[in-house]
Amino acid sequence: MAVIVTIFHFLIVLFIYATAFQPSVPSCNRKHRGGLIWKYSQDNVDGSLTPTLTAEDVVTACMDAMLQNDVPWLNHGLETCFDFSSDRCRASLGGNLDDFITYASNPTFGSMTNAIKYDIVNVGPIIAGTPTRGSMQTVLVKVTPAKGGDRQFLWTLQQERRPPRQGLWLVHECIYVEMVQSSANFI
Repeated sequence: MAVIVTIFHFLIVLFIYATAFQPSVPSCNRKHRGGLIWKYSQDNVDGSLTPTLTAEDVVTACMDAMLQNDVPWLNHGLETCFDFSSDRCRASLGGNLDDFITYASNPTFGSMTNAIKYDIVNVGPIIAGTPTRGSMQTVLVKVTPAKGGDRQFLWTLQQERRPPRQGLWLVHECIYVEMVQSSANFI
């Protein structure tokens, strides 16, 4: 009996020790994060993904999260952007969250994280989908970074055609407008 009590106490101590040193911030546990990411949708009470978000809603969700990038945990804003990215966008940036965070640390894209504010300047018309791609829409955003002058970013979103995210607006690309304009001078 004493051996059973000792083993029981050992297991309790082991459990307390193991849980005490767990990070208070969830790691890349998509199941946990899903509730926070899709909070902008009104009818997803059960946690399922719903296509009720507009392209502008997705940009707003990404920008709101990036304004306080490290709240409620480190790189939460960038994780939100990754969640809303299309498979093609993810693949072009390495395909996983760690590579995306590394890419997003560059001075251009990084100016959107922990920025002072942003304003949606223009929302383009919805371009109808074709047999090979979903509908597309652009959103022009002016960002006031913590350091430096205002910058404009053109977000291009596309509706996903395949399950499980079918019908959702996802980020296809996000381009720094000044870079596009300066490269146009070389053509």
